[in-house]
Amino acid sequence: MTNDQHPPRRTRLTQKDRQSAATKARLLEAARRLFREYGYHDVSVTEIAREAGVTHAMINAHFHSKAGLLYELIHENNDVQIAALEAGLPDEGSTMERLRWILAMYAKYDLEDTQLMAVMQAYYWQWPRETEDRNRAQLLQALSPIARILREDADLQNVDEAEIETLIDAIYAIYTFGLRPAVYRDASPESCVDAIMHRVGMLLDGARLQARGGGA
Repeated sequence: MTNDQHPPRRTRLTQKDRQSAATKARLLEAARRLFREYGYHDVSVTEIAREAGVTHAMINAHFHSKAGLLYELIHENNDVQIAALEAGLPDEGSTMERLRWILAMYAKYDLEDTQLMAVMQAYYWQWPRETEDRNRAQLLQALSPIARILREDADLQNVDEAEIETLIDAIYAIYTFGLRPAVYRDASPESCVDAIMHRVGMLLDGARLQARGGGA
């Protein structure tokens, strides 16, 4: 390193920053404990704040709402899910076998608490734009293994990038809708994944047919 090259300056955290981070951590841990013990709907913001040792106004200040606090917990869980996907993604097998592994992994995490998952789905339409932007960035990361598998499919080589992105969006929509039986009919994760993969197979069959010029 020459004299005119300097390492980037590290931002120094202020006392206010540290206090804010500590408050957020206490609220998240309190919410996690209470949601696990009593369920999301039976826990109030006042109870969460009391458990964390702060005023309930801090929940709105840091998380927008109780649902926003829930999103933060889901976001942390999603980070764990993404790490598991990146560590275990199979390199061998058919496109459908590899996609099934990914979607089964998604379902394993998403259906650990169906009540929380259902609340999260509802909150998608209520959160602020900055939360949507953050969620979209994380979602793109979570769906990147699906993009990789589709691009490696020999029968989809003639499909352009825009169509691949459309297929990814469609697979995610099929997956999300396909979890509803677990919430409303107590269906098992395995049966949900079976139904999801049947629909994904139909989607990809159509895409391959179009790629061969048979869908015009």
